Amino acid sequence: MDVLYLLAGIAFAVGGAHYLVEGGSAIAKRFNIPTLVIGSTIVAFGTSMPEFTVNINSALAGNTGLAFGNILGSNLFNICVVVGVVALITPIVVGNDAVSKDLPMCLIGAAIVGICGNQIYFDKINYHELFFSDGAVFLLFFAIFMRYVYGEAAAGSAHVAQGEARGVSGAGESAQPHAMLKAVGYVLIGLVGLVVGGEFIVDGASGIARSLGMAERTIGLVIVGPGTSVPELIASIAAALRKDVGMVLGNVLGSNIFNIFFTLGATALIMPIPLDLALNQVIIINVAVTALLVGYTLLVKEPKFGRSMGALLLVIYVGYIANSLMTA
Repeated sequence: MDVLYLLAGIAFAVGGAHYLVEGGSAIAKRFNIPTLVIGSTIVAFGTSMPEFTVNINSALAGNTGLAFGNILGSNLFNICVVVGVVALITPIVVGNDAVSKDLPMCLIGAAIVGICGNQIYFDKINYHELFFSDGAVFLLFFAIFMRYVYGEAAAGSAHVAQGEARGVSGAGESAQPHAMLKAVGYVLIGLVGLVVGGEFIVDGASGIARSLGMAERTIGLVIVGPGTSVPELIASIAAALRKDVGMVLGNVLGSNIFNIFFTLGATALIMPIPLDLALNQVIIINVAVTALLVGYTLLVKEPKFGRSMGALLLVIYVGYIANSLMTA
């Protein structure tokens, strides 16, 4: 039964990703919104619903044991596997907005989780968990990010409008977008497919892992977290095959920001989230990998993630998974 859940989840996720990317691209073209913005809002929030659902349901049930492992495992999968796989398919050009806003916000999110969850080291008190106040701060950071996204959308729309006024065609003008009603319908169908698929993937993979005797922390890190990120991977591959690489980066960065600032923030408002100190290893890896990408984009004049960067990210992730399974 667990295998059937897993296969059904993959089928739902693949179909949902197709409709979500198709509808999201049409909306972006209709309103002259950069695909990076669509990726970091509609696509990222939709593909992050499985993580959100897992964490909120766990908190309401009084069980936050998987919360940190789910988010940390998901974010590392996003930044290493999703970006890595897509970079092997096609180079990911990193725009100015991603360099100046989205990537730094991802780095802040990765670092703030380690700081707020490790009071036992930083404040010398016998606590290592996220409280209500931490959740409120996370949600404020999320509000700042949404303000950035609004600025990106407004600037992109104005830029395209000025280009059209001068007789310059927009990047996606050659392809007529779907009618708005159809595009919105595609987005809704895609979101439902990804959420249902994500749930089935997590249930199936978790059942298989438990039957093999894996610990809850390990299941959160290497099964539930990556499992809830399969929608991001499928949606990003679909976008890459359509050459919507802006949507790929927006999806990954927006999803990571959503996972930390919104999902963890909302979960902490419901119930304190204890941090298993063994998870500090993956926190450090998350910070290091995100800092690597930030540093690379700041040092290179016209940054893009090509096959060498994609291969490096995948090697890092394989090493992390191997180490997690050996120390489980």
